[in-house]
Amino acid sequence: MKPSTLLATLLASLTLLAAPVIAQEVLWQNSYQFESAGKYTEALSAIDQVAANGPEAELKLLRRGWLYYLPGRFDESIREYRLAVERNPKSVDARLGLTLPLLAAKRWREAEQSAQAALNLAPNNYTAMLRLVLALEAQKDWSVMAKITTAMVQSYPSDATAHVYMARASAWLGKRDDAMASYVAVLARYPGHLEAKAYLEKK
Repeated sequence: MKPSTLLATLLASLTLLAAPVIAQEVLWQNSYQFESAGKYTEALSAIDQVAANGPEAELKLLRRGWLYYLPGRFDESIREYRLAVERNPKSVDARLGLTLPLLAAKRWREAEQSAQAALNLAPNNYTAMLRLVLALEAQKDWSVMAKITTAMVQSYPSDATAHVYMARASAWLGKRDDAMASYVAVLARYPGHLEAKAYLEKK
């Protein structure tokens, strides 16, 4: 075979191999574009052709969970995220994703469990800690909330939000001095914070 013919054959083979990859890329691109336009049903449909057992199967589940969550279809979102957890029990992404529809649906205990599961996989993960605190606050579990916010402040000392929730936990536990100290810390990190100023101005 002539060198030119061999080269042409190789190029043709590479083109055939690349075609499915490019087609797959277009599916994802279309999905993201539909999402940015607020067309969530179309964004979901755009990735229907992504193989359920292919290399992007896990990503497909995570994305479906997100796209169901955005328009408030929480039960479907929970289903997809739980399938993602089943597929990869070590996925922090899946467990954090699951907390979103659970919190939105006010399924506080389940959200707490999912956030804690994420923390078991990734200790001191900020997002997991914050969502755990949100679930605990909704359940009025102030003692555990105080424990988690203390850990948050230790791990993320410059974060105003961690101090806000620490202050709230202290306030609900009747520890006014601790709450005041936390709100002072909030103002050092977020000058003008309305909640902190309001609490500190109370007599």
